[in-house]
Amino acid sequence: IAMRFFRFVAFAIGWAVAIVAVAWAFGALYFDFPRIGALAAILFVVILLAAIIFVRGQLLKLAIALGASAIVAGWWLTVKPSNDRAWQPDVSQTGWAEINGDEVTIHNVRNCDY
Repeated sequence: IAMRFFRFVAFAIGWAVAIVAVAWAFGALYFDFPRIGALAAILFVVILLAAIIFVRGQLLKLAIALGASAIVAGWWLTVKPSNDRAWQPDVSQTGWAEINGDEVTIHNVRNCDY
């Protein structure tokens, strides 16, 4: 009985982590994939749901969800930051620092509210 309970708790924790990972991957695709982010995010979820529905074995389903999220995370880590976007005028310039002795002044700080 204890082993059964332990297995249930382990799967519950695994699925909780997988749900958070899939939600993060959806957001990463939606917001960071150039031009077709919404389509990529929806396709990711549809393909993942199809795999989870048609694959047998709870452990394999969990591995597919975590593996797919890991692939998206791997892609996301390769995305390079860019300054060639259409910035609002008040945050369009990149930051720079001026050093005078022991005093540092930072200019053009992007202080954004999200």
